[in-house]
Amino acid sequence: MNRTSTNWRKKLIATALLCLLIPSAISLGLTGVYTNNMLMKNASMKSEQSLDVAKLYVSNIIDNMNHAFNSIQYDSEMISNLRLAWNKYNHDEHKTDFFANKVVTEKLNELMYFSGKCYVTIFLPGGLYFSNYSVYPSDLSYMYQEPWLVTMSKKPTNTTSWIGVLDNYVPADTDRYPHLITIAHTFKLYANAPNAIIVISKPESEFHEIFDKYASDQTMMLLDREGTIQSQTDERLIGTTVPFTYLSDHKDRVVWNDKEYISVTTPLSFAGLSILSLTPYQAVTGNYGKFFNQIVSFQFLSFIVFSVVMYFLLRYYIRPIITLAKTAKSVESGNLDVRSGVSGNDEIGYLGLSFDRMLDRINEMIHEIQIEQTRKRKAELELLQAQVNPHFLFNTLNSIRLKTIMRGDNEIGGVIGSLSTLLRMTINRNNEFLTLHEEIDIATQYVKLMKFRHVVDVQLITNLASDTLFASIPRLTLQPLIENAFIHGLKQKQGTITISSWRKDHLLYISIEDDGVGIEPEKLVSLTRMLSATSMRGDQGTSSSMNGIGLKNVNERLSMIYGDEFTIQLISSKDKGLQIALSFPFSKYEGMKDDVQGIVSG
Repeated sequence: MNRTSTNWRKKLIATALLCLLIPSAISLGLTGVYTNNMLMKNASMKSEQSLDVAKLYVSNIIDNMNHAFNSIQYDSEMISNLRLAWNKYNHDEHKTDFFANKVVTEKLNELMYFSGKCYVTIFLPGGLYFSNYSVYPSDLSYMYQEPWLVTMSKKPTNTTSWIGVLDNYVPADTDRYPHLITIAHTFKLYANAPNAIIVISKPESEFHEIFDKYASDQTMMLLDREGTIQSQTDERLIGTTVPFTYLSDHKDRVVWNDKEYISVTTPLSFAGLSILSLTPYQAVTGNYGKFFNQIVSFQFLSFIVFSVVMYFLLRYYIRPIITLAKTAKSVESGNLDVRSGVSGNDEIGYLGLSFDRMLDRINEMIHEIQIEQTRKRKAELELLQAQVNPHFLFNTLNSIRLKTIMRGDNEIGGVIGSLSTLLRMTINRNNEFLTLHEEIDIATQYVKLMKFRHVVDVQLITNLASDTLFASIPRLTLQPLIENAFIHGLKQKQGTITISSWRKDHLLYISIEDDGVGIEPEKLVSLTRMLSATSMRGDQGTSSSMNGIGLKNVNERLSMIYGDEFTIQLISSKDKGLQIALSFPFSKYEGMKDDVQGIVSG
């Protein structure tokens, strides 16, 4: 026990050292957090102010571009001129009417007069286009093959899409404005005509000039929803992608081109655009000198306070720990009835209380396990006893059958075999579903028993499609229907019962037909209504059959299993027999066997 005490003292000494280091770490951490928050707050406030101004101007430019779409699309004179020019356009030879085109161009220049430097192009179907700028010496026919223009032509009418930054397609201005910011809008000249597209572009320089003017000490850029740079003072960065970590709503420190920045992002209301501001971290770094003296003073005071506190803690906490160690030693030797008795409102008291409760719980669990093992052995014995009786019955019947056959009475031996098979399939409830051919085998054995019992010649004919033999159907589906046909249809007299099956699409169809007395139309309607009401209510059937399952219960069982996908149809007339037609979803039996013995074919 002295060794335990010594080890604990060593741990407390280590704890004391940690207690001396913890204040230093806390003070440094608090200083770092406080300083970082202060710097981030100052930098982010400045960035947000610049972003608000830039956002206002950029949003105004984009709004003006969107208003330009409306000015063109909803100007009745403009639309009339466009229709006239398009109607006079020779689509086969791509020849235009000069005067019709001139009217459109003049109207376009009139509408865009107050829009500043703005390139407007209207692409009509068939290769006819108009612009408020000169494309000499080339033309814009090649743009009909541009992927973004092809995509726009397939979009719904009145769709406005952000195309983004493009190389300048105006030959006269490529040197002054190498990049253009472009937005496109779809509309129709006629209701059934293909899409026409309005393309409006602004020089990219108009955007980054705003950034330079109102955020000269920051790196500001316009980004699309994918984080691709659309506008920035350094043209080499246009088209590159900014990491998504820079685009969070938080004010984060990031590294950009090997330099540390404070990242602030503000979203725009159009097309998922945003403006990113990167403020150099060093530019906002303040003077840390005033914090140094505070750190030193705090660490010195902490050293004195923690040294005194640890002296008393060492004396106080060692006693309950030794008690717990003694208790653990006793438990290790096998004594589960011992308890430490250590309690209190601190961690050691909680540890002692938890340790004692754990011992109580262990004793309870040992007792529960003993009871559970006793119950398990009893259940296994009852299960074994439950399995003995059916097997004993089947084995006894088989022994009687063999002795009967050995004595030459094959008919009685066959009847006993049918009875044994039928009882085995009825009593065995391990599987809720059987294959169709196994159900047919049960029905065959049942007919043999009925023929023997009533001494009548009943023929069972089966006409089963080969792809339905291993279909999965609920156990004891056919036997109650065969019994119904024998008792009520044939009136327990001579006759024929025919079972047919086929598959169509995802449904399995089964028909049970007899050539008995049939059902009068009034009774057939009443019986059909009763079956329909049973399916809806889920009532338990009352008609008796083997194991209490009658026609009504078969209908209810299949309705509960397959729901609305199950149908039953009764077809009959007086003296012409009864046909019961079932249909429900086809599924292949998972436990299908390789042998197909017992399949009855008619």
